[in-house]
Amino acid sequence: MEGVEYIYDEHGRIKGVIIPPELWEKVKGELFDPSRYRGIYKGKKDLEKSLRELREEWERDF
Repeated sequence: MEGVEYIYDEHGRIKGVIIPPELWEKVKGELFDPSRYRGIYKGKKDLEKSLRELREEWERDF
């Protein structure tokens, strides 16, 4: 992608990415926003945490 810069660590692994503001605005609009949906996920700020908590409710030691 044009304008995208990668930041590497001393081992050559990608540690960060710098993207132009125009691209960020486009990508940001495509991110999942649970508040747009109805049900248990509406209003959740940390969806990953909520999903882990729901999973823990159903895990059983049979």
